Amino acid sequence: MLTPMGIGNVGMPGVLIKRKFRWTFSIQTPCGKIPEHYVKVAARPKLNIDSTELNYLNATTWMPGKAKWEPITVKWIDVATSEMQGLWNWVATLYNFQKSENLPMSEKKGWAGVGVLQSFSGCGDLIERWTMKSMFPEMVDFGDLSYEDSGEMTIEMSLRYSDVFYEGFCGSPTPAGCCIGCS
Repeated sequence: MLTPMGIGNVGMPGVLIKRKFRWTFSIQTPCGKIPEHYVKVAARPKLNIDSTELNYLNATTWMPGKAKWEPITVKWIDVATSEMQGLWNWVATLYNFQKSENLPMSEKKGWAGVGVLQSFSGCGDLIERWTMKSMFPEMVDFGDLSYEDSGEMTIEMSLRYSDVFYEGFCGSPTPAGCCIGCS
């Protein structure tokens, strides 16, 4: 039997390729919404599944262990506008660098944000939505400066989150487990 050597369904009519430049990312925090229109770079969630090593006699095998969501990095264009007040207040809620005590918040209701990343088709149709809950910045970089660079100032954050919900639209599949169970 001969194998077709073309590129398969890629490029065929009706196959929607998700593109890296059609997306928005916003965060709703207890301090207000951080708007999506100043986000310059973001990432989709990253899942890390530990492997558990099993040894017996002269062999070793592995099975999946615990899973954890890895932090994502988001970079904003730093603008002098009140729209970014939510971002600054959120950081100051976790570590208030305006006061000498600098005590971090420990209550989830005071710091937990909800990040929403949405991807769109070329027609503006929603393709996918990632909702990341219990989000907080674990690193904030207020950016470097240079007399040799005419670019914009940025604020970059590494964001930690614990709960993720994915929704697929416009032909994108919605994940469903296929657990076999004990039978």
